[in-house]
Amino acid sequence: MKMKRLKNYIKKWGFAGLGLYIKKKNIFSRYISFQLPEFKEPIYLRHNTSDVKTFDKIFLEDEYDFDPELSPELIIDAGANIGAASIYFALKYPDATIISLEPEKTNFNILKKNSKKYKNICCLNKALWYTKESLYIKNLEANKESFEVQSKGLSNETGFVEGISINELMVDFKINQIDILKIDIEGSEKEVFSHNTEWLKRVGLIFIEFHDRKKPGCRESFSRAIKNYVVQIDSKGETTIAMLKC
Repeated sequence: MKMKRLKNYIKKWGFAGLGLYIKKKNIFSRYISFQLPEFKEPIYLRHNTSDVKTFDKIFLEDEYDFDPELSPELIIDAGANIGAASIYFALKYPDATIISLEPEKTNFNILKKNSKKYKNICCLNKALWYTKESLYIKNLEANKESFEVQSKGLSNETGFVEGISINELMVDFKINQIDILKIDIEGSEKEVFSHNTEWLKRVGLIFIEFHDRKKPGCRESFSRAIKNYVVQIDSKGETTIAMLKC
């Protein structure tokens, strides 16, 4: 498996891929910093986190490569983490505006660092939610990668972030249509698709990762919300892809 991964790195990026593979194996470094030919600047990943797996999923396995004829103008990346998906979209669709939401502060700071040379990426330290609301971050100290957000009244956790809905994003940024909506929000998709989903009629394509193991009912909530809008549904790796009639 490791040799296959190495071959895939070299096949895709040549000597730069070999260098990246070697850096991934350097367990004594907290961060991996590297620049591949198509990147505008080095990207930073963290050892002993899901960063490397996410990077491979997006750039090596092309999990978000769906429609070669798609020419999006507006993309929302909800749960942007350190910015891998946002950078992928920025490179693939250089004329699109990308709004990247990330609630966890450490992730957000790396997101800003990774995306600073991509002028079409706008970073927001907010959590996608079904309404504008102050939220607490649950399990933040245990794991910065698998935290959840909760309504203020349901938690006594200390982490705090502002929640924002799709409707509010559309008003704030004067958005008429969302061409691509990517969602990886650690279980909050259940709430997002259970309330106020009329905005779905203005969405073209959704990439979503479900977290039913963490919060049962996520996939069911999504399926119920899109049933009157969906044209095609597919999957690639851990990602479900839904094309809507927009």
